[in-house]
Amino acid sequence: MIPARQVAMKLFYNAPSPYARKVLVLAHELGLVDRLTLVAVDPWRDPPELLEATPLAKVPALVTDGITLTESTAICEHLLRVAGVARPADGARLDLAARIGLAQGLIDASFGTVVERRRPVEVHWSGWIDRLGSAITRTVATVRTPGGSFDLGDITLACALAYLDFRLPEVAWRAARADLAAWLDDVNARASMVATRA
Repeated sequence: MIPARQVAMKLFYNAPSPYARKVLVLAHELGLVDRLTLVAVDPWRDPPELLEATPLAKVPALVTDGITLTESTAICEHLLRVAGVARPADGARLDLAARIGLAQGLIDASFGTVVERRRPVEVHWSGWIDRLGSAITRTVATVRTPGGSFDLGDITLACALAYLDFRLPEVAWRAARADLAAWLDDVNARASMVATRA
């Protein structure tokens, strides 16, 4: 149910962040982006306005009704409630949660790789990079190609794969999964994906 009063929502984000992009894509898909006050920040610089909202200095961070949400799926679930989107039935809900979790893990492994590679080469933890790389390869091989509605599971997967293309182009996932690559190319043309491209 859509709340009777229009509660202010401020979203701290960083355009290259796949976590923030996931929230922004959903906001566009739900027609809620105009209700968000968007605040672009560099979380690595600990900007005071972000630290005031959350001591974690993480994006995305959604401030609404005196509460700050700092986890992308929690923020997305809140936006779905604001938009009045009904929760799926039990079986479908479990499937959706599994798809979101797998795609979120793909984002985590990709982002972790990028962060580790930013450290000086002499202190790279190569074993960790290899482990994350194996997780990426296994996940891309396992995930099923979406069909039908562009739900939160699909949005999370699209942002994960687009982030791989953006930050880790050497990961040859497209050659291994032409079906998934074709799907991503299609959804990359959606207005929500175009509007949130870094």
